[in-house]
Amino acid sequence: MEVSLVGLSVGTWIASSLGVAARLGIADALAEGPATGAELAKAVGAHPDAIPPLLRTLAMVGVFGQDEEGRYVNSALSEQLRTDHPRSLRHLCALTGGLYFQASGGLLDAVRTGRPALPFVFGAPLYEQLERDPETAAIFDRAMEDLARPVAAALAEHYPFKDVRTVVDVGGGNGALLKGILTAHPHLRGICADRPEVCGRARDELRGSGDQDLIDRLTFQPVDVFKECPAGADLYVLKNVLHDWSSDSAVRILRSVRDAMRAGAEQGGRPVLLVIDPLVEHDAGAAIRPLIKLVIGEDRTRERSEADLRGEAAEAGLEVLSVTPLPPELTVAACALAP
Repeated sequence: MEVSLVGLSVGTWIASSLGVAARLGIADALAEGPATGAELAKAVGAHPDAIPPLLRTLAMVGVFGQDEEGRYVNSALSEQLRTDHPRSLRHLCALTGGLYFQASGGLLDAVRTGRPALPFVFGAPLYEQLERDPETAAIFDRAMEDLARPVAAALAEHYPFKDVRTVVDVGGGNGALLKGILTAHPHLRGICADRPEVCGRARDELRGSGDQDLIDRLTFQPVDVFKECPAGADLYVLKNVLHDWSSDSAVRILRSVRDAMRAGAEQGGRPVLLVIDPLVEHDAGAAIRPLIKLVIGEDRTRERSEADLRGEAAEAGLEVLSVTPLPPELTVAACALAP
């Protein structure tokens, strides 16, 4: 598809089409082999006349394709829409092509006022809207799992967990990060701390998995992360949390973690906090991220530099010990209690 103003102007339809394909599970249906539009429609619960325009549009940008008989097939890109792909982005695409796409309808108001777009559309900020819409909240949880999976693999391989016993993931959603880490390190126990409704969904999902080992070692603790965190752990993790919030809110979250770390230190421990977030110096997506914040972020949310994070940590009573890039867009900042 040649890049032109006309092509760019219909980009929103492509994003929406990608979200619809993800929601319907079309890539999963094509995992069985090529299929006609009518066969796909029957498999995913769609109208047969609507499948061709959807998939031909996506095929223009390399998502899905057709064989010599005109049947639809997965492409290298659409393979990542499969639920069972090791780097699946199915639910992330469902989120960005659904809730986030709808939120962009408030972008004009956001640009005029400097306030986030999502509340102009839904009447509430992101997390309040998720509380109102359980179906989208479940998609959001799974989208965060898509993002957590490769980070969990990298941490499990490179972080020295030998002397760690308990890991707390603050704002950890459905526990995807901890599941990856605990699976790789059987001696660990994990606590996922998040909003009550998130913990409820995650707990039910884990029980339904039948994975007794993880059921025994991973617990979900409902908290208000601005006020409290589980105390006594050796390692705390904040992954893709602070970038959703203003500096004032970020400091409140960091102070909450600091208080939990202090309780552990009083018992003779040396707890560490890993802040895993985009920092502008190491973020391949730095150019578009401010726009993402303008659409779905909290009011006064901004991108952070390493200096910003160090300042917020210091204000919260923490000291940044090291900063390590985690390509393509994240950075791992290891923090300890300030002396």
